[in-house]
Formats: sequence, C-alpha cells, structure tokens
Amino acid sequence: MNGYMIINTEVFDPDVFAEFRPKIAEAMKAHGGRFLVRGGTVDVTEGDWEFQRVVIMEFDSFERARGFVRSPEYTALQGLRDRCMHSKTMVVEGYNPDADS
Repeated sequence: MNGYMIINTEVFDPDVFAEFRPKIAEAMKAHGGRFLVRGGTVDVTEGDWEFQRVVIMEFDSFERARGFVRSPEYTALQGLRDRCMHSKTMVVEGYNPDADS
C-alpha cells in the first residue's frame, strides 16, 4: 500500500525557499519518493480549507513515507524549513481496494 506525505505550506521567505527546494527533492528521492503535487492552483470546492501551497509526495508504502519524515535527511532540513515557511504535514496510507468487503 502506497504512503503519501501531504503538506500545506505558507512560504514567507522565497530566497531561503529557493535554497530549500532542491534539497527536499533530493532527500525525498533518496527514500524512493516522488512528487504528485508541488504547488499549483488550489480550488476549494467545499468546506473551510485554507491552503497556501499544497505538496503531495508518494512513497512505495506508508512505512517508507513515515520513515522519510523521521530520516536524518529530512530532519536535517528543519532549520531551513523554519526559516522560509510555516507548514502542516501528515502521512496518509493509500487506498486498499482489497480491504473493502
């Protein structure tokens, strides 16, 4: 079952973000992840969602996605993240059609 890291960010320092962006991509790829969504237009169609910049990363499993969040490569970027953005992050397990009975 794939795992997904879903992130809602508000970038407040574009210069520092420009430094962060390639580093997070490199760290994610080292853990087998890939971007499904990386910014772009958001159209809230229902509810009171407040999104700034949405990022969705896909990993081969929920465990790999969780492992990435706890990895030295990801945690090493915490200071840089804090200097350029506010973010809310979650790891979600993908849909398993075999679980539906």
